[in-house]
Amino acid sequence: MNKIIIYIFFAIIFTSCSSPSDKIKNVILYNDSIGYWNYEWPRDRAEFYGFTLRLSKNGKLLKYSYSKVQNKRWLFYDDGIDERLEWGVDDDSIFTLMNYNSQIKVVKYNKDTIWLYDKKDKEKSMLVKVKGKLNIEK
Repeated sequence: MNKIIIYIFFAIIFTSCSSPSDKIKNVILYNDSIGYWNYEWPRDRAEFYGFTLRLSKNGKLLKYSYSKVQNKRWLFYDDGIDERLEWGVDDDSIFTLMNYNSQIKVVKYNKDTIWLYDKKDKEKSMLVKVKGKLNIEK
């Protein structure tokens, strides 16, 4: 019983001492080295297609086109395979995506969804955790 109380105590201390960016990164990566997230934003035909982002622990990303109808993904031909693409979160919860000088603020998050707000373009978007088979085409 004492071991459990000590474990809970240290877990609370550890998570409360984490920076905002570390907490968000832990949600994105789920204690894994890679997180796959569907990037969703308001647009025409949003129910048919989108993008999936492969966010790696080392800050690199790959971008996939995503057919929601077929549930298939393939590397986005323009910049999906560019090894210079990166992502990150700073301590003000600003989410940087694909090397852009980002003003995308993480508004809130849970284990399945990250809500974003782009201050520059005044647009809402979100990242939704990919569950099930990725079905990545080669």
